Amino acid sequence: MTGTGVVAISRAEQIALAALGAALLVAIFAIVAYQRAPEPVVVATPAAPPTIKVHVVGEVVWPGQYLLRAGAHVQDAILAAHGPTLIADLNRINLAAVLRDGDRVVVPRIVQPPYPFPTRRTHPPAPESPSKVEGGEHGRTVNVNTATAEDLERLPGIGPVLARRIIAHRDQQGLFRTLDDLIEVQGFGRKLLRRLEPVLRLD
Repeated sequence: MTGTGVVAISRAEQIALAALGAALLVAIFAIVAYQRAPEPVVVATPAAPPTIKVHVVGEVVWPGQYLLRAGAHVQDAILAAHGPTLIADLNRINLAAVLRDGDRVVVPRIVQPPYPFPTRRTHPPAPESPSKVEGGEHGRTVNVNTATAEDLERLPGIGPVLARRIIAHRDQQGLFRTLDDLIEVQGFGRKLLRRLEPVLRLD
């Protein structure tokens, strides 16, 4: 102890005090870090790719409505319907066309030669008058997959009501695959089908 009353601290005591202070700082920092609330973990969920719904009808294995990715092409829609049938005419549609939501894809069938229109006349018609038979002009047939209501009404036995039913069935169920499918139309019986079968065709 000196004469001034100040207590001298040895070098060893100074080092000990410094170490104690450093330990206190480390302890305080650890307590604060422990009590800090953990940051929330953000899980990034990839956004679902946009889709479109299209209606595929005609010469495909399974006609119906299908969900496709946005930007899909006509060919993608046909593949979604399990591919074309053996009589599908893919040359008549654009397989590379881009589809939009709500589009309707109609796959046509291979065009068949028109059936000869039957005639029941026993005498040849006059040159200035074309031959007429039941349903239309000689040598013409009606394609039930493309005919308008007016075209159908020209056929014997088909009035405006039945013509509209045929059009509605075609729009809702797709193209007729065979002529026998016409039986599914209300009011179109088998007797009428047999009567008109020679003048009807499917493309």
